[in-house]
Amino acid sequence: GLRILVGRDAAGNDRLTFAVARGNDLWLHARDHPGSHVVVPLSRGADPDPVTLHEAALLAAHFSGARGQGGADVEYTRRKNVRKPSRGAPGLVYVAAGRTLRVRTDDPRLAPLLERREDP
Repeated sequence: GLRILVGRDAAGNDRLTFAVARGNDLWLHARDHPGSHVVVPLSRGADPDPVTLHEAALLAAHFSGARGQGGADVEYTRRKNVRKPSRGAPGLVYVAAGRTLRVRTDDPRLAPLLERREDP
């Protein structure tokens, strides 16, 4: 599968979203919950496969305030559709052209993802 990058905190979310991610990369975040920004690096014009999209959404839900709530809506879009408000707090963004994917936070596919985690 494709590599999935996850922000660790608000400042890390800003770095991931605005310094690491490129315009066509996929960006995800649990809707209506504080939590990690998740980025899937993609080649220009490429779309993520459905498995990678689902796995990235699981990670966004897991590393958010939605963890343990049974399910979460995860918003996703291309990074180029994510903007930082002027003088906005770290991690705060505006999203245009976002789509939503509903995931179960107790999905059994989450454990293997967490086991494959690589720390920088």
